[in-house]
Amino acid sequence: MESKYNNKIITWSKVATVFFLILMAAADVIGVSSARYLCVTWTGRTDTLALAIFTIVYYAITVMAFILLISVFKLLSNMSRDLVFDRKNTRLMTAIVLALVFTGFFFVLLAFVWGEAAFLALTAWFMALIVLSVKVVFDKAIVMKNDLDLTI
Repeated sequence: MESKYNNKIITWSKVATVFFLILMAAADVIGVSSARYLCVTWTGRTDTLALAIFTIVYYAITVMAFILLISVFKLLSNMSRDLVFDRKNTRLMTAIVLALVFTGFFFVLLAFVWGEAAFLALTAWFMALIVLSVKVVFDKAIVMKNDLDLTI
């Protein structure tokens, strides 16, 4: 049976997700030097507190990115199996929302040493709102689908 969805787009999205997972792994390997570079470049600060906050936030955000990317990969895998309006997908979307919300909080922590990080926090929370809205639509569609299955 042919998929209702364009599997080529899903396949390329999965490839891109794996690529970003590899980039995140590489970012973790060079994390300390990257965090130091970003701290000095973006803030002009070299004090221990600023470097420590940048390093902690750097690694915390990479953990959130791993959670987000793995959830997206699983979501895409479900889509390629034609599992669209399914509770598994809404749980994956919940994981994505939580990762984005926590990422926003980590950016707020970073804003104490680099004020522009507050904008990144707002961006993460805005993205969480969008994903949460899609999740609500999926939840509603699941309920409607179950109601229709009962009437047939």
